[in-house]
Amino acid sequence: MSRLSFVQVAIATFLLLSCADIPVEADPFKVDRLLEVKIALPAEDWKKMRYEHHDLFGLITPRKSGKPRPNPYHYFKGDVTVGGKLFKNVGLRKKGLLGSVNAQRPSIKINFDKFGTEQEFEGVSLMTLNNNDTDASLVKQHMAYELFRKAGIPAPRCNFARVTVNGEYLGIYSHVESVRKDFLKRHFTKASGNLYEGQISDFTEKAAGTFEAKTNAKKTDRSDLLKATRALSVPDDQLFDAVGKVIDLDDFYRYWAMECLIGFNDGYTGNQNNFFIYNDPASARFKFIPWGADGVFRARSGKASQAGTPLSVMAEGAVAHRLYNTEKGRERYRSELLKVLDEVWDEQALQAKLDKLGPMLRPHTHLPPRLYDPAVDSVRRFISKRQNLLAAELTGPIPLWPKKMRGSGGAKAKPKLLTMKCTFKTEWSESGDLSFQNKIGECIIELIHGGEPLEITDMRASAATTQGTSRYGFPVISAVGSIKGSPREVMVNLMVDPGFYNVSDSIPIDGFTIWGFVRMGRQGSVKFKRIGWARGELKLTAASRREGETVAGYFEASCSPFDKLDFNSKSKDN
Repeated sequence: MSRLSFVQVAIATFLLLSCADIPVEADPFKVDRLLEVKIALPAEDWKKMRYEHHDLFGLITPRKSGKPRPNPYHYFKGDVTVGGKLFKNVGLRKKGLLGSVNAQRPSIKINFDKFGTEQEFEGVSLMTLNNNDTDASLVKQHMAYELFRKAGIPAPRCNFARVTVNGEYLGIYSHVESVRKDFLKRHFTKASGNLYEGQISDFTEKAAGTFEAKTNAKKTDRSDLLKATRALSVPDDQLFDAVGKVIDLDDFYRYWAMECLIGFNDGYTGNQNNFFIYNDPASARFKFIPWGADGVFRARSGKASQAGTPLSVMAEGAVAHRLYNTEKGRERYRSELLKVLDEVWDEQALQAKLDKLGPMLRPHTHLPPRLYDPAVDSVRRFISKRQNLLAAELTGPIPLWPKKMRGSGGAKAKPKLLTMKCTFKTEWSESGDLSFQNKIGECIIELIHGGEPLEITDMRASAATTQGTSRYGFPVISAVGSIKGSPREVMVNLMVDPGFYNVSDSIPIDGFTIWGFVRMGRQGSVKFKRIGWARGELKLTAASRREGETVAGYFEASCSPFDKLDFNSKSKDN
């Protein structure tokens, strides 16, 4: 070997060895990287943390009209191991507003440098772990945000994590990129603008103040929100010019079309919920950022505001509502929806994604296969049917939006109050069968509607584990009876946090300790429509979770129905 060749080989070998010592840049959101997150904190702090919650009915801390909801969550100190690396003295807190709030498997934020130690996990200083409590398939957030990004909309990165707290395995969580300064730096040329989170928030006089400032919180004057609100109040002939000065309309139309395409019924355009807005300093206009996308891939929600509306559009949010109620706005929306269908929606690629994610996640979920597998199949069906489902409304006349926007049209008369008292005795049964032919338990229901008593017949009760996936493993006490002279039945479901399912004189039905739902359905139907929340108190005199053993007690509750009740209607329930 010549001296030159030897030197060349030596240099090449040196370079290879040197490069081997240089770590490849890790991707904390790589989709096929299943993170292992182990959390440790004092048992008493863990209990305090997981039982913090929003006051749904305003019984303790009434929500001030036009203001953001008070934040009930506090940081607790603990240690976290992620991917085998230990981080000490990090900040841990619960997160969630309603659907994902679960004291047994709470969604968690990890603030690595909350308590003074500057540390981060592969560039992530604030880790968001969502419990997927309303998504048994586990994949919806990842797939939704990926589709938004494919459409050119800024959206969080998202992969998955196995989460263990104090030695107890909680299951698969979605590891979602937090929408904060680092996110803004990745998507915008300037990260100094105002970032707001919207939770039942909008550009209206009543709702604009409910936006929660996430940047510049101490110095922002919210004048940018006021400008957008004013722009939406101008006449139709001035609307597009006025709104276009404060909201990036090209970006919004694409965001709007994507929300509808993926069935994001609980987002901005469907429910004025689950979104961020960023006032981009480069243009001085708002851009929308999706959030809380665990309820996607559903053709249409059962929400009252969406019943009877077209499948190809959602126009509950003020921006969408004003634009869609103009001919120009409808034409531009249809054009954008057709465009994202062509450019973004790839059924074959989406099904292949499910083929990859399903087997990867299935062995690690906390849910049994009987719940997990149908949930994945449901996502498959949505993907395979979506284009054909929308096709009928994407040719010919553009459908109108038939509903008034929430909060418009003056004060709405409140439906009559529904109050109930119920004494029940039943046996614990995993089946939860409430059909009259196979009734297990018995109960006595006193029902009063607007001061008038209603006679109830065919009363029965059951106690069983949740049959659905949300808050899986919670005991549910149900009572149902037929309204005499009506084809309707009324049902009350009380989903009790397992930590409170004990013999007790008073357990609050408060939307957290006990989730109370009042439903109505046709006699003989297995599907009942939710008509309102129940609130009150439950007394348990027997509280077993063994097959065939007694569950008994008494509850009093009231319900403010979402809409006027029609006990005599024979129409098909939604």
